[in-house]
Amino acid sequence: MNNALVNFINKSRRSVTILFTDAVDSTRYWGHKGDIKGRLMVDQQNRLIFPVIKKFRGKVVKTIGDAVMASFTHRENAVLAAIGIQQVLAEHRKKDRNFALNLRIGIHTGQALVEKRDVFGDTVNIASRIESNAAPDEILISSITATRSHNKKEYKITRQKSFIPKGKSQPIGVYQVDWRDAPSVISDINFNSVFPVLAHQRVELFVYLSATLGLLYFIFQKYLRYLLVEQERVSLLTYSPQQLLTEHPYVFAVGVVTALVLIASLRYLFVMPLLLLRMLKGLFGYALIFFVLYYVTPFIPQTYRYNANEVLYESEHQFVEILSNSTRFYNSNDSHSAVIKIPKANEIYLQEEELQIEGVVWNKILINKDTYGWVERVRPPGLGVAEENLSTNYKFYFRYMDLYLLLVSLLGLIWGFFSFSVKPV
Repeated sequence: MNNALVNFINKSRRSVTILFTDAVDSTRYWGHKGDIKGRLMVDQQNRLIFPVIKKFRGKVVKTIGDAVMASFTHRENAVLAAIGIQQVLAEHRKKDRNFALNLRIGIHTGQALVEKRDVFGDTVNIASRIESNAAPDEILISSITATRSHNKKEYKITRQKSFIPKGKSQPIGVYQVDWRDAPSVISDINFNSVFPVLAHQRVELFVYLSATLGLLYFIFQKYLRYLLVEQERVSLLTYSPQQLLTEHPYVFAVGVVTALVLIASLRYLFVMPLLLLRMLKGLFGYALIFFVLYYVTPFIPQTYRYNANEVLYESEHQFVEILSNSTRFYNSNDSHSAVIKIPKANEIYLQEEELQIEGVVWNKILINKDTYGWVERVRPPGLGVAEENLSTNYKFYFRYMDLYLLLVSLLGLIWGFFSFSVKPV
């Protein structure tokens, strides 16, 4: 026996409460209604009960046909989830006469091997046996689960019976949960605005979100930062992501943490608004079309581009972009004067003045409010030092081609929004 494997498995042992549900007479339903309607019935069931399980901090471990297995850290939450499941099904039976779904629910608490994607052990087997002994619309819980639940004011439990589970020699006692007289636990769940998100769908959402963040960063770098920098009041907030990190680290930190939380939350995401999912795929489609056109357009012959290079908007100011990390901002147009700041490559600044002194071009730039500095465009060669380009200056131009890219990419947004399909769960 592999001792390392035994130790690894043993580390996953912990106390857990398992909830099993199973649809009553589902075999007859599938035989009478057919596969399509049978699958739609399972999908409707899952869309109703998954949000309830999620509300009470449960995890849907797996589905087996129309049966659902969920795990809970706290046994009280498992019982409340079972009550919520029966309540939501009862509500839908009242609203829709064609809705005739009835479930049996069984719950048991004990030690089990809790792994990332599954739960193993005797506790799972007993929970399944308890569920199979329940009547339609009934919730049965084991005596172990009931020991922590009988004083709860939200619901009442009564002794039902005892039975010997298959493979066991000793009987176990089970209790019935009176869910019909319990107060509603589902009043704050909006079942119409959310739908369950499964593991493979979280991967898709991760791709959509990553593409959206990449698109926003690209548009900021290529367009928005120039428009922001040209507004002097706004330009002092940020010139580039690198400068934002140095000048306003707290703003950058908040943005990074927010992005990481959004990405990390996909791992624990169970439900999500349908409109938001459509928008995410729409933005993914927008990013896909935008980047394809952006990299393909330069290969299109000039004769087919018409007025693509004509300028729609020209910035009022010149921008100075830093090319080297060895660049220095001086107090005056003299490399022997005091150094005000050491910028990072790719940062951009507003140019206030340009001077040429003894063959060296100097740019006067706005650094902070009422603070100006001087930077060389090219550092002349010296003894053992090669000539180096330190900065460059240019204007920002928004051309027809940029407008075409942004507008045509809307087709990707429309495609992504309307092509998002709600997959059965």
